[in-house]
Amino acid sequence: MTLIQSLIKLTKQLYPTGRAFKIADASWRRRAHEALAQSEEQAYEDALSTFDSMLADNDNFTAEDATSWERRLGLITNELVPLADRKAAILRKYNHPGTIPARSNYRYIEAQLQAAGFNVYVTENRFPDGFGGYTTKTPQEFSGETFPQIQLGDAQLGDFQLGDIILDLCVNNLDETIDAQFNIGESFVCTFFISDPYGQFADVPVIRKNEFRQLILKAKQTQSVAILLVNYI
Repeated sequence: MTLIQSLIKLTKQLYPTGRAFKIADASWRRRAHEALAQSEEQAYEDALSTFDSMLADNDNFTAEDATSWERRLGLITNELVPLADRKAAILRKYNHPGTIPARSNYRYIEAQLQAAGFNVYVTENRFPDGFGGYTTKTPQEFSGETFPQIQLGDAQLGDFQLGDIILDLCVNNLDETIDAQFNIGESFVCTFFISDPYGQFADVPVIRKNEFRQLILKAKQTQSVAILLVNYI
């Protein structure tokens, strides 16, 4: 049954049951209601289209809809990113900040990243010291990886000491070369790690790199530093 037929069927139910109000198939009354049903059908389809483009939770949500919502929500637009990932990021933004009071907790940051489609995990840099207290770990101690070191002392955009390790940091900027100059200090108290579930390097699509860093900057506390154990693929 078409939508127009359904509308006419509903219209018939509004008429009295007397013979004078019968809507015969070839009658002028039938033709009049078919004409009216066309505009009602258009209004119904327009309403559905509005809902489809308003909420990124359906198959009719298009790439054009995603671009419009990314502009409205202040998200980075990259048309090379799969639509499913763009929809996940938009849905996460819909719910931000939500009703969670502990938004600075590392679990919250992890949930926000995963809700946006990034398969990464966040670990607080706070580990038992074996004596009833807590201590921090360096990136090498946390991951067991060997990081590249500065060889000549000078680097673009800033000066580094010979032997300093090169870390991928997310502090205040989308551009990691600027954040690379940030001096963490020696205690690592202000840091947390973003990696795979086992503390090793996670994979993040390179086309979503800026989006990934933008979300970290918005979710974390200003004074905290994210150490990214990430391969951009």
